[in-house]
Amino acid sequence: MVYILTSLESFFVDKVRHIPCEEDTKAYIVSTFVGFKKCEPDHNLYGKSITLEYNKAQLEHSFELYQQVGDWILFTKSMYPESLTASEEYYDSIAQLSYYKCYRIVNKQWQLYKELATKFPIVVKYLRDEMRDVSK
Repeated sequence: MVYILTSLESFFVDKVRHIPCEEDTKAYIVSTFVGFKKCEPDHNLYGKSITLEYNKAQLEHSFELYQQVGDWILFTKSMYPESLTASEEYYDSIAQLSYYKCYRIVNKQWQLYKELATKFPIVVKYLRDEMRDVSK
């Protein structure tokens, strides 16, 4: 099982290497994508209202919930964009707001959340292009 994880991790490391962002942000993206392999029901927002999940994060001022929303949108927009039903701009805004809230909650100590908030559409476009190359 470790071999599969290492192989999957290596796959994503290769896919993010040219994203125009800091190394810790790239490592975070790899970790997030590898984490979705586990398909833990608590972290999977498929079939749930992103608006309600974001609202819940706001009401609870929850770093974990904001992170979950941002990560789920990042993964889904990059890997399965056809499964999303609202506009691209809607998902971009919710993800950017979620990551920015994470950045604020940690007292602006983890720059990777700020970078994900500001570069979210660029990161997703790059990842989509990289994933499209795999399917060819």
